Amino acid sequence: MKTKMTFILAAIILFGGCNLIKDAATVTIDTDLTSALTVVVDAKKSADALVVGDLPFTKTEELRLDQNTDIEPYLEKIREIKLNSLEITITGLLPGQVISTISLDVDGVGNVCTQTNVSSANSTFTPSVTATTFKKVAEVLTNTHKITYTIHGFVNMPGTFVITSKYGAKVTAGALD
Repeated sequence: MKTKMTFILAAIILFGGCNLIKDAATVTIDTDLTSALTVVVDAKKSADALVVGDLPFTKTEELRLDQNTDIEPYLEKIREIKLNSLEITITGLLPGQVISTISLDVDGVGNVCTQTNVSSANSTFTPSVTATTFKKVAEVLTNTHKITYTIHGFVNMPGTFVITSKYGAKVTAGALD
């Protein structure tokens, strides 16, 4: 009986020890997930919008985890991603150019945020995003290692500008997975 109990106790310690080693080999990476897209607004293509004074724009892009050098070595070992912030920067706005509305939508999630009245004076902003929305975007990233997002809105005059989205992320990966 003593021998059986010793084997059972040894097995519990051995299997529990494996999990402890596996958990000890967990890597946490604090990084920014960044993607930029160029928007070209052409008044000729938006003739109908001139009646109301705003020109529409829309552009779709992918944010891929394999393009992040911090994460790439652990890409197939990711256990969880948590997003904690989003910062959007728009460069190249002309003097007097105002984006009356800009929205960011993610496939599989829906609208992440909308901002109004963006000009060169306030071209970097941190939109209000709910924890639930961050969690949904993080789940898509964890499962597919990318998100497809669309930025769309209205601007008061033609031009070309670059929209950079930067998510603050904490990525947990198993180094021994």
